[in-house]
Amino acid sequence: MLTLIPPVHTQDLVDIEGDRAGGIETFAMRLGPGKVAKGAGVVLLLNYIHAVATALLVPGFRRVFMAGGHALAAVWLLMSLRKLKPEQTSSLKAYYKRIWDLFYLEYAMYPFI
Repeated sequence: MLTLIPPVHTQDLVDIEGDRAGGIETFAMRLGPGKVAKGAGVVLLLNYIHAVATALLVPGFRRVFMAGGHALAAVWLLMSLRKLKPEQTSSLKAYYKRIWDLFYLEYAMYPFI
């Protein structure tokens, strides 16, 4: 059975052995954690690019906060991708944590955009 995990869903990156033992087939197990992590990063980066473009092109947003905040988030994501070493569990865990940090950053920015 293949569990369809969207590319932005990174929770299975560090638990491939547990998934294998439990008979759960995930994208991380089939494709490898590196490909899934990088794919998730690309999808998230595209979201940030879209948010910056929306802030600049659609009236009604506080452009400095929305464009600036998402541009900074994109830079943080790119730095996280650059540090990622998919063969190291500790690196995958750190990357997964940074994805959650970016998620919470969205909540922090929301009242200001």
